[in-house]
Amino acid sequence: MPDTAAPPPDMYPRGMNPRLRYIKPYWWPYKTFVKQRWIGRQLLEVITTEFRDRSMEYYRHALESGVTRVNGVVARPDLVLRNGDRIDNTVHRHEPPVTNDPILILHIDRKREFIVISKPGSLPVHAAGRYFKHTVLEMMESDYGLKCYSVNRLDRLTSGLMILALSGKAASKLAREFVEGKVKKEYVARVKGKFPEEEVTVDKPMMTVDRQMGLVIITPEGKDAVTIFNGIAYDPVRDQSVVRCRPQTGRTNDPLYGVSSVWGPSLGKGGVDLTPSTNGISQADALKARAGTSTPQSIDTNREYDNIDLNSPIRLSNQAREIIAKLRRQKDDAEDWIKWSEVIFSAKKAQDDLELESNPPTPQVVPRLTGRQEALKLPDPLPDDTLSPLKPPVYLPSGFCTECYVPVPDDPDPETLFIYLHALRYTTEQLGTWETPMPRWASADWDGDWRGWEEGAILPNALEEDRRKREAEAAKEADS
Repeated sequence: MPDTAAPPPDMYPRGMNPRLRYIKPYWWPYKTFVKQRWIGRQLLEVITTEFRDRSMEYYRHALESGVTRVNGVVARPDLVLRNGDRIDNTVHRHEPPVTNDPILILHIDRKREFIVISKPGSLPVHAAGRYFKHTVLEMMESDYGLKCYSVNRLDRLTSGLMILALSGKAASKLAREFVEGKVKKEYVARVKGKFPEEEVTVDKPMMTVDRQMGLVIITPEGKDAVTIFNGIAYDPVRDQSVVRCRPQTGRTNDPLYGVSSVWGPSLGKGGVDLTPSTNGISQADALKARAGTSTPQSIDTNREYDNIDLNSPIRLSNQAREIIAKLRRQKDDAEDWIKWSEVIFSAKKAQDDLELESNPPTPQVVPRLTGRQEALKLPDPLPDDTLSPLKPPVYLPSGFCTECYVPVPDDPDPETLFIYLHALRYTTEQLGTWETPMPRWASADWDGDWRGWEEGAILPNALEEDRRKREAEAAKEADS
């Protein structure tokens, strides 16, 4: 994919970019009981292996803030989890902005209980990580009043065709065809370089070595993956090609999202060294080593690669481990510490940053706001000298959240929130064939504006058609 990692100079004040959709931060209580696979493991190990999208140092930093509690008691990183333990957290959710492209509703079939839509890039399908209200399912309900259930899934950065169900029963029935790999899919992508004129078939076994980062490698131990690629157009000004992609096996040889800071100046061209390192330990090896013992495995906190190795099904090369580590660090850096998973809330660094601020001429006390009352009901208050987001600082400079006191990042460049990969067409056995219009960026004479659709595209008005149909049915029923 084209490298769009570097945002342009800020053009709008924070929170006012018309190309972004925002939501006001809100408090959210989180409670979960320890899962079977967590029993006998240290809290930090569980956090870093179950919620793998951050570096180990970040998770240790967050735990040491003293916010996460187990059974109502402040939890330490080395706490060993037991059956029946309850993890409590109250987080101030700062959902990231998403692109302000609307969800396009292509078709509504209330009789067969399904909806066809085109999802904008940047939008997750369902609640995950820092996203809850900025998701397809939540926005379908809040924006259109439609309670939906997912049938197929698309990655957050990918745009395009999705089928949603209007009931849980319909979702289970319709999803079966996708799960069994019977749906024929077609994608369109914009990639760097001039694509060959002839058709290209990639037939290489693929394996996911880091699920949270979505990193897939070619390895003999992987599963068969065949994808057919055809060039559609070439843009000599940008040196980019528009390519049609047709996966044949259900596992796609995806075009890569190239970021030079992670993949180097060649953007990963030529592949990476996959010679297994003798230093790491794979997930399979770790499970074998743990079998038959009840003693929890201690964590080497000096090695950032620990949880990377533990979550890979095979031994990784040093270069592969470094790439995964860079991807995770990139998330940490890009969001300026405004980050948390569902069971983690960062507070300590925000307080440290405040202490480094020069003393203002007229200090002001930030009052406790009513939105934090629920958070303050936690039992066993922390000691007075413990850094915590529940305690207001003496002085709060600009650029910090007035409720949880963490630094608020600048708005992202909208073009960094998606990739040029679009699900164009699905052919199903139950529902027939559905497709979206061609995205604007797939045009041969693209003007650089990624929003919207190809010139001349006919957009269906499915909501209006559905309204008229329901009114007609209601009138017919009233007359009978």
